[in-house]
Amino acid sequence: MRIRLFPRLMLLVALLGPAAGLTALAASLPKDAAVTESVSTLSARALARQIHEEGAQATVRTLDDQKAWPRLRRAVAAGWDGWIELVPDLIIHADDATASRLRTALRLALPRNPRAVLAVIDPGNGALLGAGAVCTPHGMSTRWRRDSTRAVSAMHDIHIAHQATDCLAALSAGAPTETADNGT
Repeated sequence: MRIRLFPRLMLLVALLGPAAGLTALAASLPKDAAVTESVSTLSARALARQIHEEGAQATVRTLDDQKAWPRLRRAVAAGWDGWIELVPDLIIHADDATASRLRTALRLALPRNPRAVLAVIDPGNGALLGAGAVCTPHGMSTRWRRDSTRAVSAMHDIHIAHQATDCLAALSAGAPTETADNGT
């Protein structure tokens, strides 16, 4: 072999080596590894499809098995529409602790996306997703209450007017009242 060809040969080996190694590695993986990876991908669209096809109860079990609730709650708390829309279907099948955390995520989303949160609130003001449960300021900061009140007050949508009224009532319940100093 000529010495001038040696650098070219080494370059070819360096370029093709990783690709050959990755191909061999992929071929050695079990067939169901790819399926597991695609199932573990969490998106609002995928969860909505799973709820539609398998039912909410099965979806809740899957979220439990995959320990995916924290990711879902973060997306809800961030105020992302697609995620917030899933809460009513999931919360009725979740255990009490998970349901409470989902309500807290909705509370955190209220000042960020009041339209989406009000749209999922139970117009009958039920215990699970009613305004009394979601809009309660208990445990929340004064700033959250102020921002939430401002955001809900700015909503002018006839479709969620009842929920907005109930939410404002819950936000003002237990609010510190201002009294005038009469000088005595």
